[in-house]
Amino acid sequence: MKIQYSAKQALDISRKNAARAWNGTQDSAAVRLARTEFLRLQHKPKFLLSPTAPVFTIGSCFARNVENTLLSHNLPLLLKSHGVPAEEYQTWDEATGRGGGVGRGQLSRGALNKYSVHSMSHELKRVLGDQHYPNEGLIELSADLWFDPHASMLRNGPFEATLANRKRIEAAMREIRNARVMFMTLGLTETWIDTASDLAMNTHPGPNWLMRMSDRFHFIDYGFDGIMSEMVEMIELIREKCHADMRFIVTVSPVPLASTFKDADVIVANSGSKATLRAVAEELYRRYDYVDYFPSYEIVTNTPRPLAWQDDQLHVSPAMVKEITETFVGLYYT
Repeated sequence: MKIQYSAKQALDISRKNAARAWNGTQDSAAVRLARTEFLRLQHKPKFLLSPTAPVFTIGSCFARNVENTLLSHNLPLLLKSHGVPAEEYQTWDEATGRGGGVGRGQLSRGALNKYSVHSMSHELKRVLGDQHYPNEGLIELSADLWFDPHASMLRNGPFEATLANRKRIEAAMREIRNARVMFMTLGLTETWIDTASDLAMNTHPGPNWLMRMSDRFHFIDYGFDGIMSEMVEMIELIREKCHADMRFIVTVSPVPLASTFKDADVIVANSGSKATLRAVAEELYRRYDYVDYFPSYEIVTNTPRPLAWQDDQLHVSPAMVKEITETFVGLYYT
């Protein structure tokens, strides 16, 4: 959807915009980018949020980071009490009694991560469209070794244990019916498909299993049209099945591709992926009055790297997450 103004309107808007110029003023982009501090962006929310409005968050690991900080503001996050026990994660360490970032017996929300738009859409169609699949969508890799392609970071295991974790994830996803605000973080365009079910997987089972079952698992890098149509379908489903006054906050995760399956430098592949997702977010912002874009991606990627990133240059620093969340709360909540 294009934005169009008369010349007078465009000039009036420009005059009132203190952050309009790249150079030449104290608020110019050049001045702000040269500072050795967190980037300050001008952002005007399309709507305000009530502090009592239940919030449902979905997206990549960056969404979990934002959740953890929002909890400190006592906002009603619907996924607060959901997750999967630490013992079920690939990172489970018997010696330390920790896994998934938490201790023994505690629930970690890491399993709820959704890295691609199509994996988000699939999970919501399960709970809002009552879609069902053989073995609940679980895949048997070998004799009673089951993989959940729609979870994140969980260990493969026997059917009953894997199914129990799948039920925990679905219980979390059903919370969307109670939401008034949906915070969506778009992560990746690169996606794996299970051709046996024709479903987009959230994660693949690992290189060894991809090689062994290469006819079953296929790689797809979705473009603008495929992601945009999936987002529109997902938003319309949510508006139909949940609260009609739902407000959507869309962000793009600054966390880059850990690696790419395309024949490209990972930096180039990541740039293309994020550009596609950012273009989708922009179009949604233009098209719907109940969808707003929050520029966390721009804040992180234009903040000096030593402040914005952890040492692995992959994950956003806790201080940066706190800065983004504090900015979001200050802008959207009265």
